[in-house]
Amino acid sequence: EMRLALLSIFLIVTLFAHDIWIEKSDKGYKLLYGHLHISKEHSGAKVIKYDPNKIKKVICKKGDKKENLDIKKEYPFRVEKECDELYIFMDNGYYAKTPYGVKNLPKDSVKMALKSWRSFESVKYLEKNSKKPLSSAFEIVLLNDPKEVGDKARLLILFDKRPIEGAIVAYDGKPRGKSSKDGRVNIRIKREGLQNISATLRKSGDGKKSDEIVYTTTLNFKVEK
Repeated sequence: EMRLALLSIFLIVTLFAHDIWIEKSDKGYKLLYGHLHISKEHSGAKVIKYDPNKIKKVICKKGDKKENLDIKKEYPFRVEKECDELYIFMDNGYYAKTPYGVKNLPKDSVKMALKSWRSFESVKYLEKNSKKPLSSAFEIVLLNDPKEVGDKARLLILFDKRPIEGAIVAYDGKPRGKSSKDGRVNIRIKREGLQNISATLRKSGDGKKSDEIVYTTTLNFKVEK
């Protein structure tokens, strides 16, 4: 029953969602959107183009230094810099589901809105884990350092730097649990390579432009074996 409840809640906010992740290369980092792991649930094009103008904040932490980076509005968005931790925040704007499809517009700008929401999204890549938040927004903090498949990732879900209860946490796009009163949840590592753990939180909108506000944040780190 718990799993069915999680699935029904999560389906609402992931119906039109895709994976977001940061890929590391010799030249730095690249922001990608689409399907990180192709499956029955996530099929189609691996990489889908996004609007780089939606990127509003980029934080790079190297050692004890944390800085806000200038944002080049280019696709794909790249950071040519060394970071121990990299955080990218996006404002995706308003969406309205109508009988004619989903529009990237507020509720009061479309006819026959069945459901509407405002979307904020972020992603964090860990090279070295400080076990501390980088931002004051919605964020996942990894409290330990999983080394191999089978280990558990101990997670702290924060909103406005405070633990938040009830965030739906997913692994590879599949819901695995909810954050507790103290913002904690554990996720078992099931594959090698780049890990993609996301958390989704819903809050009420103003009723005019959106019914609700949907916050999604993703954590990327690598497990080698």
